[in-house]
Amino acid sequence: MSWRKHIRKGKVLDYPIFQLMLTSIKNSEGTISVKSKPIEGTEGPVDPLISIEGTPANYSIKVIAERELVLNNLTAAMCRSGIVKPYGLEDVALELTKNEDLILGLDTNVIYNCIITEHLLGAMDLVNPYSYSKMPNWMLIVIPGVVMKEIENAANHKIKGRLTHIGRSGFRALQEVMVLKESRGTSSISVQVAGKTNPQQLRYSDEDGTKLENADSLIRDQFRSFVKEFDIRKGVFFLTMDKTNSSLGKAEGLNAIRVKHPKMLRNGYDLRQPKGETILLSRILYELAVEFGVIEISWTENGRLHYIELDSCWQWKNMGHWENWQLLCSGYDNQFFKKVNGFEPLRVEEINTAWNELRDAMI
Repeated sequence: MSWRKHIRKGKVLDYPIFQLMLTSIKNSEGTISVKSKPIEGTEGPVDPLISIEGTPANYSIKVIAERELVLNNLTAAMCRSGIVKPYGLEDVALELTKNEDLILGLDTNVIYNCIITEHLLGAMDLVNPYSYSKMPNWMLIVIPGVVMKEIENAANHKIKGRLTHIGRSGFRALQEVMVLKESRGTSSISVQVAGKTNPQQLRYSDEDGTKLENADSLIRDQFRSFVKEFDIRKGVFFLTMDKTNSSLGKAEGLNAIRVKHPKMLRNGYDLRQPKGETILLSRILYELAVEFGVIEISWTENGRLHYIELDSCWQWKNMGHWENWQLLCSGYDNQFFKKVNGFEPLRVEEINTAWNELRDAMI
């Protein structure tokens, strides 16, 4: 089976093929670099993002981005991939694991940053085994209806048929909701959307309708109403990454916990996989593609540049592509296949098996 069957310009790249391709490249190359590129039909700078050294299983990442905005977006992508952690995560996990059952109300920013799937579930499982805390037996994730409305508004944001940064963030959040609902590897998790959105209550703070001016208060009200309806008190928490929202929630009687944002990355920072965790290279590059729209993966051999370009916001992309973690191959150099042909892709049946294992490993 040839790589050309799976990787062609204008063809959607399946996630397991993406991982195997990166493994093939990284096995023989000392350093590969990743940069962001302008989305087709737009103008903008080409920004270096990261360089990757080491083996596919034991790699190190160096931040080579320089601009403040790029560093901020890079931090967000690395947080979603799990390689950069929020501050005080262990304290939050310890507080939550004091309860046998949990009801967690989520603010919009918690979903955007993949806090549950990429951080809290793992952190709760790694709580000090000598303490009286343990992984809760059952967990209900409550997503207020206003949160879903904010995400929906963001996902509809396009320019010339292509998703903007806000639009990609919205679809990535929808993808996170789907991951939570599927709950692979954690059958004790349930997800419930609570509260209807009344258009007459919503006030937009910008012309494009992506931000709700009164969203925070409505989100807290919907979660509080849900909890009150079932008269539940123990093990009930409202999670947010917003300091003001957390403080107001506490003042209103909610057991609000703030998950702090990670420290912003700076040029020259070195990153490695957290101890005891395995983060696929494909996961990191997938999040970079989502964050920046189009990325180029490149390396130099004998003075010649080789590259492949990946797009996360092509015009005909749909929710199915998001659910399957797919990207579009938008270009590569003439010698690209000579480089990857040394590592033959697996047979179709083995690819399907590998994909299911990879999807489980991503959560």
